[in-house]
Amino acid sequence: NKYSKIFKFIFFLRYLLIIFFISVVLFLTIPSFFDYEKRANKIKNALDDHYKFKIIKYEKIKFYSLPKPRLEFENALINLGSPSIKLNVNNLRVYPNILSIYNFDNFQINKIVLKDNNTFLTVSDLNYFTKNLLKQKNKLFIDNLSVKIVDKKNLITKIKNIKFSNYGYDKNIIKGNIFEKKFQINIFNDYNSINFKLLNSGVSGEINLNKNKIKKNFSGIVKSRI
Repeated sequence: NKYSKIFKFIFFLRYLLIIFFISVVLFLTIPSFFDYEKRANKIKNALDDHYKFKIIKYEKIKFYSLPKPRLEFENALINLGSPSIKLNVNNLRVYPNILSIYNFDNFQINKIVLKDNNTFLTVSDLNYFTKNLLKQKNKLFIDNLSVKIVDKKNLITKIKNIKFSNYGYDKNIIKGNIFEKKFQINIFNDYNSINFKLLNSGVSGEINLNKNKIKKNFSGIVKSRI
């Protein structure tokens, strides 16, 4: 009798927790029944506003509620802000703000993941391409990117298995394979300091750029070790 009120309160909380759990489950599962083809243009416009990525075409779009609510574009072709630069993306994952699941008129994106990608770049496109990806202000994760660099249709080199994230534990670290060797690039000080290592090869380099840049030119110090 002494603790009866406490036990009643605990049992009351039990029902509240059940109601809360059911509400969350419904909140996350109901969007699975939406027709996202009708909402695709609003999602693409939000992607253009946040990242300057324009989806030219895609195969289909799906919504997944677990482990995090996300929209996935399969086999998408993306224009990266330049008509000559196009990225083939096997799986484009868009993680929206949780409330944006029900509000596509003000669709907000928390982060995007580009998984299994490939592109062709000319030497003149390379600078624009790297700036467009590296200096994104919104969260971006690139997983397994292959880049073929060409000059007048002649293949110069191919960089494979590129991974890059501008947030989290591996922020501003680029990993991949070139010349059949693994490499790692660490970027510091607002992209003014870059360390490069060709792993297990004895080749490394360091670039320190001066902050005072004039127009498109820049200067700095390059150190390399073989």
